[in-house]
Amino acid sequence: MATETGKSDVASRIKIVNSDMSEEMLADLKILVAEIFDKHKEKTTGNKDIIFKDLATGVKQAFDAKFPPTDNKATSGVYHCIVGTNFACSVTHETHFACYLSCDNVSLLIYKSKDSPFD
Repeated sequence: MATETGKSDVASRIKIVNSDMSEEMLADLKILVAEIFDKHKEKTTGNKDIIFKDLATGVKQAFDAKFPPTDNKATSGVYHCIVGTNFACSVTHETHFACYLSCDNVSLLIYKSKDSPFD
């Protein structure tokens, strides 16, 4: 469990740019992102940079585990994550399941989308 100091540290590191998620999901997302960024920083030493692909995979898997599809089918929607310092994208997502944020000067977009647009 995070302490009050840990919560304020997360709040100062993570800036929500745009979101339509509920406050509960945002709180969980902030904690997960901070934990995953810290985990990957510990793995890298010296002049190595954090690998954005690994961050995106970690955040996506953590969020899929925390908020699985209601019927355990990918067609009911899974999360996708994009991480980087410079990127542009255009995505279609489910309402109330998208967030664009930054952590330690790295941008992150997470959103939920169905695999089939016709479901």
